[in-house]
Amino acid sequence: MARRKKKRGILYRIFRVILLAHLYFWGIVTVLTILYNFINPPVTPLMIQRYLVKGHPIYKRDYIKLENIPQNTQDMLIGIEDGNYYKHFGFEWKMVQEAYQKNKKAGKIRVGGSTISNQLARTIFLTTDRNYFRKYLEVQVTVIMEVFMSKKRKLELYFNYVEWGKGIYGIETASRAYYNKSAAKLDREQSMRMIAILSNPIKYTPHTYANSPSARARMELLRRYF
Repeated sequence: MARRKKKRGILYRIFRVILLAHLYFWGIVTVLTILYNFINPPVTPLMIQRYLVKGHPIYKRDYIKLENIPQNTQDMLIGIEDGNYYKHFGFEWKMVQEAYQKNKKAGKIRVGGSTISNQLARTIFLTTDRNYFRKYLEVQVTVIMEVFMSKKRKLELYFNYVEWGKGIYGIETASRAYYNKSAAKLDREQSMRMIAILSNPIKYTPHTYANSPSARARMELLRRYF
């Protein structure tokens, strides 16, 4: 009897620690999400990870408002990354199921079935490491961001914080680095190339996208529909 009570006591303490850890995590993410409606994150865990682990420099960042990004560029990004972005609550369950089956077959995480909301969650709050614990945290962050942040604000942050190269974060920074012009002035071909390399921005640039099978496939889709 005493042994059973002791076991229950240990399980209770473990449960309490896990619950408190979740509450602290949710609280921090919620506060930051609310703040990020009005201010831009000065740095992200992804930037720090890339700098410390990979040695990628962090170039001077240029920020651009969503209203200044051409609508066609926005449509391209949504069309290629997350066609139902403005309709779903952060998740596309069909994509998740397909990704699960592919990962199960491969025996490891190869695809994530991520929406724009999921990608932003890990870009702003987590890292790009592929493991189920990060996906678990990503789901929680996504829900919080869906509740406390508008779709347009999330899209603006996405454009300004995702990787577009080694140490290059955001479309404005990337546009100036690759084309020496603002993202507001990108032509159709340049925009397509920028969107195409998001599948592997560390290895390829808008000028070398043709060397990437995934980027070439994305370019074909973009040319067909945009």
